[in-house]
Amino acid sequence: MSRRPKIKKGADSLKKLFANWLSQLISMIAPQHLVAILGRGTGKTTDIIAKRLIDICYDMPGCYIAISSDTYMNALKNVLPSIIEGWKRNGWIEGIHFVVGTRPPKKFYPKGYTGPYKPPISWKHTITVFTGTHFKLISQDRPSTGAGDSYQHIVGDEIKYQAEKKINKLTPALRGEFVRFGHSPYYMGTTFTSDMPNPNHGEHDWILKRKENMDPKQIKTIIYCADIVNTLNIEKVNAQENNDFIEVKRINKNLARWEARLKKARRGSTFFYIGSSFVNIDILRPEYFYTILKTMNFREVMVAIFSILPKLEKGQMFYPNLSRTNFYANGYNYTRYSRSKDGKDVDRSSLDLKYVNHHEHLEGGLDTGKMCSLVIGQPESAEIYRVLKEFYTLPPEFLPALGKKFREFFKDHRNKHFKLYHDRAANKMQSVGEDHASKIKEAIEWDVNKIATGWTVELMSRNQGTIYQQTEYELMLEMLIKNNNKDLPLLLIDRAECSVLKGSMEQAKVIVKQNKEGQKTIHKDKSSEKTDNEELLLASTNMSDGLKYLVCRPEWLEKLEGNSLLFSPSADPGIH
Repeated sequence: MSRRPKIKKGADSLKKLFANWLSQLISMIAPQHLVAILGRGTGKTTDIIAKRLIDICYDMPGCYIAISSDTYMNALKNVLPSIIEGWKRNGWIEGIHFVVGTRPPKKFYPKGYTGPYKPPISWKHTITVFTGTHFKLISQDRPSTGAGDSYQHIVGDEIKYQAEKKINKLTPALRGEFVRFGHSPYYMGTTFTSDMPNPNHGEHDWILKRKENMDPKQIKTIIYCADIVNTLNIEKVNAQENNDFIEVKRINKNLARWEARLKKARRGSTFFYIGSSFVNIDILRPEYFYTILKTMNFREVMVAIFSILPKLEKGQMFYPNLSRTNFYANGYNYTRYSRSKDGKDVDRSSLDLKYVNHHEHLEGGLDTGKMCSLVIGQPESAEIYRVLKEFYTLPPEFLPALGKKFREFFKDHRNKHFKLYHDRAANKMQSVGEDHASKIKEAIEWDVNKIATGWTVELMSRNQGTIYQQTEYELMLEMLIKNNNKDLPLLLIDRAECSVLKGSMEQAKVIVKQNKEGQKTIHKDKSSEKTDNEELLLASTNMSDGLKYLVCRPEWLEKLEGNSLLFSPSADPGIH
């Protein structure tokens, strides 16, 4: 058996880039439809999607590509920058190979390339590549952004946050210009990536059904052809380095035959793959996984790192009535971004939140400790209470930084009256002014230069008694469902701006304890709060405790049957 040829290390005609084995395999298969469910740190966007889009740009110059996201904000601030970062790693330069949010200059396109096959009405929030390929951002909270256009390929990053029905409505837009682009196996294709969806957290797992679309025999055929094409390309590079033009001519003829076979094999193909973060261990290093296993909640490790679909029974949840209906995804107002060329010049603020009433006061729930959590809400009506925004700090940041984050985000809020409900432990040392409640009040009402900010903070929990976890459990049973018949509002939470709170509530487990008399009480499992700094965001119940103090107020608790008044002037501070 002849040895497999290798590229000469000193070849000047090639640029050497690293890619993990799965990224290389996906590049070789280059299917029409790609579904990759991979753990954290695998380079889903910056490596796999970015390189695949480069290939599509060369294979379908001038085509339209839709980049779909759950929210327009996520597309602008996370998905788009990650794709651009991946392009830059592969040698593309902004202004030479692509432009963002602007009409390409007349001399932008090199010889042989023209602009998009259909001139866009607006260049805002788009990317145009030197091959003429045009990218348009589409989000599920702004479906009108994709109206009226046809696309030759659809890309969806973090697809677990995108509803199947809305993706299906976008699919009919995969059409048009067959004569121009029908030669490409990427034509009418899709690229979907995500980490493992967790349906217990309200995430969409419809993408798992796409496994049925993959034909293993077809994928094996593609790999066989791609391996031969790759080998021929290596031989060609080596022949070019040796200036053996007769050999290059022979290889080119053979290469043309196998490239045609490979292209034919790729048509109509779907490659579905579930992989853990270990596929990128050469970059992440074993120490990364060792640290993760020591510090991270193992349930989260199973999903986020090992890509294992979790199973959590409803009876294990501290918030069993929590469902998708409690989270809304249309919470952004894009007026300011619509005026901007690419969104880079717009600082995020409360002006971007659709459901904030800037003429009414704000309310907040505060939980302090190693992780400080601040949950912001506002009543919309007697029937609906909206949780609008979350803030948090991790060591070494503390209450001054938390207050600053609140001030800066809500700097344009007209009514600067802030009602703060807090843990009664935050009242400790109140007599000498060193209590946490006073500290956060000061951090909001005054800036670092001791200049008044205009905010007035009303501390609502100075005489708060114990709020037992069972009481929170019972109140949430009512507030998380419609028609609760207890004159309590329905709780609606912004899933994009309160992502930590969402995860905190979804992962909170219930513990049932029994005393000597046989009486059973319900408690929240707080063991996750012992994890280290950054992992607190993923596993801790801290943020849900911030919501607890926001909603467990006297006027709502009194509406629970058999509930006793939990607020008294003589109550001693404590943690429950």
